[in-house]
Amino acid sequence: MIAAVLLATGVGLGVKNLGDQNSTEEALRLSAASNAELQRKLDSLSGSTATLTNQIASLQSKVDGQPDPAKVAAGAQPSVFTVDTGTGTGSAWVVSSDEAGSELITNYHVVKETWRAGGRTVTVIRDDAEYTGTIEQVEQAADLAVLSVGEKLPALPIAEKKPAVGDPVLVLGSPLGLGGTVTSGIVSAFRTADGTKEMQFSAPISPGNSGGPVINLNGQVIGVSVAKYVADGAEGLGIAIPAATLCSVLSVC
Repeated sequence: MIAAVLLATGVGLGVKNLGDQNSTEEALRLSAASNAELQRKLDSLSGSTATLTNQIASLQSKVDGQPDPAKVAAGAQPSVFTVDTGTGTGSAWVVSSDEAGSELITNYHVVKETWRAGGRTVTVIRDDAEYTGTIEQVEQAADLAVLSVGEKLPALPIAEKKPAVGDPVLVLGSPLGLGGTVTSGIVSAFRTADGTKEMQFSAPISPGNSGGPVINLNGQVIGVSVAKYVADGAEGLGIAIPAATLCSVLSVC
């Protein structure tokens, strides 16, 4: 009887120990599975974070690559001048330059009185610098004129591609004689008036802007300011001579 009891007791102890071992192994298995799942989620999050980081870097690169209008204007300003004819003022910009001197573009109507009176010189001004400009060529129908000065000045490039409606523009010149003025807007439309091609833009202009450059955000000339529509309630209706017209009538491109 004692042996039986001891045997029964011994069997009971053995079964209990085996149960404890199975429970431990199951807990370890579940823990390992949980750790594996957590690692998978961590790896997935790490991959998502890397993708997001790359996307942010790509967007930042695109933002950094966008032209800065202030820098574009600052780069173009040394090429833009006030034209003083003695009876009025306008604007002009350097289209070509070499060691012999520079050629500038303005509107014919800016120098018309001087030209018709037989005069051939005007004063070209930027900040404290003044040069004598000679009227070399006029195209009355296109309202364009070429001036020359005996000084090498920085020139503005002319855009090879026609801008699209909605493209941003900067307009430089001397409205009311205020040299160094910059306004901004967009290309609003392309029109033909009385057989003449025009580029409409929204940047504000005033008398004195005539002859100044309209540039894109690459600092390239896309037009020459020439006029604006004036009427009750009218705003932002500037007109420019397209660069393509300039190049077709003057031998400066």
